[in-house]
Amino acid sequence: MSTGVDPGTVIDERYRVEYLLGSGGMADVYCATDLQLDREVAIKLLYRRFAQDAEFVERFRREASAAAGLQHQHVVSVYDRGEWDGTYYIAMEYLQGRTLKAIINEYGALDSDWAIDMTTQILRAARFAHRRNVIHRDFKPHNVIVDDDGLATVTDFGIARAGASDMTQTGSIMGTAQYLSPEQAQGHAVSE
Repeated sequence: MSTGVDPGTVIDERYRVEYLLGSGGMADVYCATDLQLDREVAIKLLYRRFAQDAEFVERFRREASAAAGLQHQHVVSVYDRGEWDGTYYIAMEYLQGRTLKAIINEYGALDSDWAIDMTTQILRAARFAHRRNVIHRDFKPHNVIVDDDGLATVTDFGIARAGASDMTQTGSIMGTAQYLSPEQAQGHAVSE
């Protein structure tokens, strides 16, 4: 599935698409140029089939609101959100680096000191968010970008929730099965 946006397309008269960075379960992410501020950004563009679904749109908006309220060196910065061409977008900090998942895939077992450092950085992001009553609910190596200096940044607050519940209004459990905490998998409230 793709949003089908070509390089050179200008989103909302502000963001010129440069290239596709990746695709996820509900959106494509593009590298774009913010024409007003002359900087690179990442644009997350919701798949059009989800733009008609009020629950998905709310989740998408919630990501922007949750992440925008979290100013921390280990949390991706959100700059803007909006509606364009029948769908919704979030403009955020463009991060240079690789996902933690890609690093693990390439190197296999990681040096213990490096692994401890990564874990510490990720937990700092989680603690910061939790202290502001934001639960990420989908921490996994795919959602951590590591730059060349070893700085880890948590991304994808797409299913973040203010409060402790891990269930949607329909009772569905949110998250990636392989990375759910036991309480999430059982449909219970998450702990801090």
